[in-house]
Amino acid sequence: MLEWIGDAIDDGEVMERRFDVVRDGDRVPGVLWTPATATGPTPLVLLGHGGAGHKRDDSRLDYAHSYVASGLAAAAIDGPFHGDRAPAEPGDRPYDEALVDSMVADWRATLDALTGLEEIDGDRVGYGGVSMGTMFGLPFLVADGRVGVAVLGLCGLRGDGEVDGGLYGRIAADAPRLECPVLFVMQWDDELFERDSVLALYDALGSADKRLVANPGGHAETPPHVRLTTHAFLVDALTAAE
Repeated sequence: MLEWIGDAIDDGEVMERRFDVVRDGDRVPGVLWTPATATGPTPLVLLGHGGAGHKRDDSRLDYAHSYVASGLAAAAIDGPFHGDRAPAEPGDRPYDEALVDSMVADWRATLDALTGLEEIDGDRVGYGGVSMGTMFGLPFLVADGRVGVAVLGLCGLRGDGEVDGGLYGRIAADAPRLECPVLFVMQWDDELFERDSVLALYDALGSADKRLVANPGGHAETPPHVRLTTHAFLVDALTAAE
């Protein structure tokens, strides 16, 4: 069930609406951006944030406004322990398979709610999320066949030396099951994921149409032109049938 929170923000070009999706008694906080002057159902891009972000961080806002400018809608939700879901007390929280299952259910419930809106074209849905956005996004894409195209990356099959079981074991198991076209982004000198582990994840992706974009630099040093490339990839795919 979707509940709108507060008043919509309309700047004449972008309509921004805060919502909660209620799932099994829990609330999943999210934001929906749509063209303010839309006249019919629009394609939707789901935005997964990274480990230091949230549903309305600067990067999500930038992506959302750029997609709306191209005639699409965009939506983001807070991942576990982030944004409005951040715990009151600091401390380590397990990123395990149970958490993956919970986040997959959050995304699926969110997509159920949003595709029930008249302004959203449920037949044209994309996903963009790197780093933590890939950790939770890849299992979601595999679990839900409604997403037709995706941008993933900045992630590998090993993190902190772990590959068997847990979060990375789940990614390894799900990667060959991915079927939608995917643009995969990597940083050649990523300090968080060994280069071989990132390439191993790309190799493992089951998509017949998969493309790799690699640039020098560390995890947070993706050059600006990559944003343009990923934007064009999703927009082209979601508007091709228009």
